[in-house]
Amino acid sequence: MKVSEHLRRAKAPLLSFEILPPLKGKDIRSIYAGIDPLMEFKPSFINVTYHREEVIYKERGHGLLQKIRVRKRPGTIGICATIKAKYDIDTVPHLICG
Repeated sequence: MKVSEHLRRAKAPLLSFEILPPLKGKDIRSIYAGIDPLMEFKPSFINVTYHREEVIYKERGHGLLQKIRVRKRPGTIGICATIKAKYDIDTVPHLICG
């Protein structure tokens, strides 16, 4: 269901949560550990934030710098799919243009 449908059908205020994807290399269980205790509140949906890659500059010698893009967190789509499959709750992946 779309968030707009949740809003349209609501008879009372809705509750949702926003989570931050774990750092790359961390286990999805850290997400589950954060969501599990919140499910008793019956949220209508869960938002998953997105963080753009960071840019670092590495010295290459002779006054030259190398621009390196670093993604520290996995994408929101995969996290949303995992949450939807485990909890059967709608998810909202944040997407940032830039």
